[in-house]
Amino acid sequence: MRGRTQRPHDARRQLYRRRRTVVAVLAIIVASVLTLGVVLAVQAVESVREGMSGPEPVAESPEPSAPGPVGDAGSGSCPPDTTRVAASTDEDEYEEDEEPVLTIAVRNTHSADCLIDVGTERQEFVIEHDGDTVWSSRYCESSGEEADGGSNPLVFPAKSEKKTSLDWPRIPVDDACRQTDEAFPAGQYDLIVKLGEEESEPARFTLKGDPTDEGGDEDPDEDAGEAADGDDEAEGDGEDAGTD
Repeated sequence: MRGRTQRPHDARRQLYRRRRTVVAVLAIIVASVLTLGVVLAVQAVESVREGMSGPEPVAESPEPSAPGPVGDAGSGSCPPDTTRVAASTDEDEYEEDEEPVLTIAVRNTHSADCLIDVGTERQEFVIEHDGDTVWSSRYCESSGEEADGGSNPLVFPAKSEKKTSLDWPRIPVDDACRQTDEAFPAGQYDLIVKLGEEESEPARFTLKGDPTDEGGDEDPDEDAGEAADGDDEAEGDGEDAGTD
């Protein structure tokens, strides 16, 4: 019977072991609760911050703009010394009833794309004959047309050109757009085009006259001679008649 009796110190040992186990379990539970609490607190703070902050700003895309040259010409306009103009006509010679087509070509000689103002108020077509101006596209421009034309900046790619043309009606007018009695005689003419301060080299063309008019110019002297001969014959006949 003595071998089965539990000793007092064994009982105390088992009691201590149970207490340590309970304490360990309670420590684990407390640590888990604290960790969960911290996580929930952090999530709550982030939710509050997101609710208080406004929507993220949307980045505005820049407005499209014409490409401009590099360097000093930051405005996008072509440097003045890189704009060239040239004059041309659709034919070299024109009959009396033909209307020449006058053309201005504007060229960008710059190494980058840039803007050139080709508004009609900056354009001028000038026709000269024997060194004198006989017609200009400015003669019949009204103030309203100039205002409507205004500026017209266009993008010119590097080393490119653009053209525009007009028909010349060959109606003589003065600088106030009043029709005159003077006609454009047959002969050689020069077309000069301008864009602002830029001026082209002359483009030469010929206006041909009416063939019937040219032939008629040779007849008056011959007709006068024939008329004189006829008068002499008439006088001779009259003298003979008086003698008889």
